[in-house]
Amino acid sequence: MNVELVAFGAIALAAGAGLLYTARHLYPRLDLSEDALASIRLLTALIIGVLLLGGAGLVLVGILA
Repeated sequence: MNVELVAFGAIALAAGAGLLYTARHLYPRLDLSEDALASIRLLTALIIGVLLLGGAGLVLVGILA
């Protein structure tokens, strides 16, 4: 078990969850056109997906190593 990988994975998971929570509360307050809002939502979803999948992968590798 590699504690550093598990710790970095947990940090990435927490960052992804925190960004998801913040984005869901921030989107209704943005005064943007539909196209701009859709672009921001897509970019945020990609970033959150990378953080969550990367964090889960790090935790899994850290536990198995």
